[in-house]
Amino acid sequence: MNPDIHEFIHPHHLAVFMAAAREFNCHILIRKTGRASIEWVGKSGYTGKRGDLKAKTANLEVAGHAVAGLVCSPLLQPLAFTEDRLASARKEWMKCSHLITEPANGFDDDRPPQGCRTPYILQTKRNHRHYGCVALVDMGLLTPRYVHGDYDLYAIIPANQPFRPETIQPRHLTMGSTMTPASQTLMERLRLQSPNFEGPLSFQISNYVNTRISGLGVDLLCALMVNHGEQVNIGEPGCTFEPVLAIMPAPRDGSWAIILGNRAEHERFYQNA
Repeated sequence: MNPDIHEFIHPHHLAVFMAAAREFNCHILIRKTGRASIEWVGKSGYTGKRGDLKAKTANLEVAGHAVAGLVCSPLLQPLAFTEDRLASARKEWMKCSHLITEPANGFDDDRPPQGCRTPYILQTKRNHRHYGCVALVDMGLLTPRYVHGDYDLYAIIPANQPFRPETIQPRHLTMGSTMTPASQTLMERLRLQSPNFEGPLSFQISNYVNTRISGLGVDLLCALMVNHGEQVNIGEPGCTFEPVLAIMPAPRDGSWAIILGNRAEHERFYQNA
């Protein structure tokens, strides 16, 4: 396997995406996940980032803390982000900060936090290895799971026809917590939701991939690695022609997956999809 593929996908999951591409006769394009996030994939106590959480994963380690690859507060851990990402990390953090409880004294990793009224909680213990990182708790119903990067789908392209991103007609869905306490008011529930856009194959492929990752021997929360729609359906920045991994329903020149590194490679691939 091309070692660069490890920037996009865990090596154990390539066969799962290949099977999905064959099953649905389509090409699946995945954005870079990053090696730092992939290091956490499948480990107990961790889970992929869901569609309702837009905060960014850290891309640098901080002395005394293991934060790279995990969703991290740029306010508590500004050194966890490169200079070119820090401003955008702060902006995205403020957009979803209402989803994250910030306890005064942190929380214990082995027990659900009592009285948490948001889907996520921030580790505020300074001596904790994940200080500044976000964990999924679903309003205190779950034992904390620190959140790492998931698989961001860039596009799902039906095979055997040219692909034109501008012609896509996405479905507009709403993402939110899957477990909401009855004590929450309607306004509180609506506040915890966020918009999402999906193409016609998004649900089938995400369900197929997550189910089969779970079959590899990890629990369901560890297996939730495809959690929202494709980048080209979300709007801005839309079709960015960034590096993506294209997984195909049949091999080309002996390869089931190729990296599209620039606009020219994207457009050439789309013409012959």
